[in-house]
Amino acid sequence: MMKLHKTLFTFFCLSLTILNPLYAQQNSPAFMYTDALNTYFSDSSGHITFTDNWLAFAPEGKFKGQVTVVDANSTVIGSYNYFDEYTVRNGVFARARAQNSADITLAKPGIYSIVYLVDGQPVTRLPFKLEQASAGNDPFNPQRTYRFDGYWRTFAYITMDRYMDDEAFPEVRFWVGGVDLPEGKKRDAWMLVLFRDGKLVAHSKRSAGVIMEGHFKEQRSTLYMPHDAGKEYKTKNFLEKDWLVDGIYELRVVRMSDKISLRSYDFKVVGGKIKHHPRSTLGYQPQVDYIVPRTLSGSEIIEIFWIEDRKIQ
Repeated sequence: MMKLHKTLFTFFCLSLTILNPLYAQQNSPAFMYTDALNTYFSDSSGHITFTDNWLAFAPEGKFKGQVTVVDANSTVIGSYNYFDEYTVRNGVFARARAQNSADITLAKPGIYSIVYLVDGQPVTRLPFKLEQASAGNDPFNPQRTYRFDGYWRTFAYITMDRYMDDEAFPEVRFWVGGVDLPEGKKRDAWMLVLFRDGKLVAHSKRSAGVIMEGHFKEQRSTLYMPHDAGKEYKTKNFLEKDWLVDGIYELRVVRMSDKISLRSYDFKVVGGKIKHHPRSTLGYQPQVDYIVPRTLSGSEIIEIFWIEDRKIQ
């Protein structure tokens, strides 16, 4: 994964010199990164499908938006327009819908990027890597298959939108997929473990979720005070007040079959507040790499805190 990250970073720098000039003004339009990461990708076919996307600081009037897939040479592989009318408007946020059959199939392994544009200017991008998982040489299963990789393995986020007994308890959302399975296995389980200043302070239920074959799927989990197996009913939730104790935090995603740590996200709590990821700070440059600290939850747009596995960088 370290090699992938360095390759993507090199592609970032290359893209800056080739793509059109970026918006310079503050609060430029930006597509929600949660939407970008949850775009439909098919590992079995290399297929990508674009539908609806939320954006922040949505321009007034007719919307002139596009979503484009480019390769490492910034050659456009496919490009689709959004309808010029938003499907929903909510303050500075709006939801745009891609026109027609907005899909593309990639068949050549390499580095690519989804680039979202407004008025012809790139405002958000998601680089990723396409690998060939199977060449289709098996006569009994001649289908060629692929595997997408990228920021699904480095990013996660925390929400504060869940309530119980009038007290907030955060939820962690992250992505796991077939690349996280042991060789030869088709499914496994995961749990979350949280450390503050090196001390275990919380964890999810054991085997809280499932890792499946195929592309990365978004997972979600709440945490509990440390407890023995099977004693979840006797323990307390790890509430917002517990999360907001100052310190240096590490959140691990542990694969249950062999106790391997798949992810190790780092973040800090300072002055009773989770520090936002640098890329989610307004004015971050380059603007095209700004990630919106909001997502849609039900019918509400809520604040989120992006965290990152920085140990692979």
